[in-house]
Amino acid sequence: MASIQDGHDDREIALDRVGVVNVVYPATVPERGGGVRSTEATFALFGELAEDARGTHLSRFVRVLQSDERILEPEHLERLLSSLRDALGSASASAEVEFTYFVPKVSPVSGEKSLLACEASYEATLGAGSTGGAGAAGFDVVLTVDVPVMTVCPCSLELTSGPAHTQRGHVAVSVRFNGQVWIEELVELAEDCASAPMFPILRGEDERAVLEAAYAKPVFIEDLVRCVAERLDSDVRVTWYRVEAENLESVHEHDVYACVERER
Repeated sequence: MASIQDGHDDREIALDRVGVVNVVYPATVPERGGGVRSTEATFALFGELAEDARGTHLSRFVRVLQSDERILEPEHLERLLSSLRDALGSASASAEVEFTYFVPKVSPVSGEKSLLACEASYEATLGAGSTGGAGAAGFDVVLTVDVPVMTVCPCSLELTSGPAHTQRGHVAVSVRFNGQVWIEELVELAEDCASAPMFPILRGEDERAVLEAAYAKPVFIEDLVRCVAERLDSDVRVTWYRVEAENLESVHEHDVYACVERER
């Protein structure tokens, strides 16, 4: 049977990316303590298409993914892209991987254990001829972790000398780095810069402790983003970062947003 996609195209338009998206597969994520955690990940996989090629073999993307270990860390992602690049005969390959990482939490007074869901992603690209690890020429990887946090408004606290409006927010920390950066580290960083962390389970005594801690540490969204940026500036592993924060305002119809992006 003739392979139609192997036919010739004479429009002389090369495609930057062609591939498959929304491919859901089981995967594992290494933990800082040395173990691994199972998750379900959504993959998007891409290669280039030459200007004279009619199409690509889309089943090859899924075959490569099926045969891969699907360990979500830079070293394994590079191997996945190397296999994909070879299977496609492409000069480069790239992947976007989204997954949920569950962070163990312990309520501050009762000691109740729970799991905080943090959305995470990797964006990785492998160019021609790269064989090095994360940060090597030809291989680029960005880790992003979205962390739910709590903030107390300093202005509101000053106006009332007591009660102040609080809100749930999200801090998305994206980094390029050398060596190893753990998802847990980025979660802890965002939480440390907020008024208080989030806990899926809180008893009455826990809620009081969390609120007291939050009121003792009011932060504007600008404070939150600058605090995270300052900490990343001092981390020698980080070569680039973007910090985005959004507060879901409790006394305003609008939400608020702040962002900083920096190459180091």
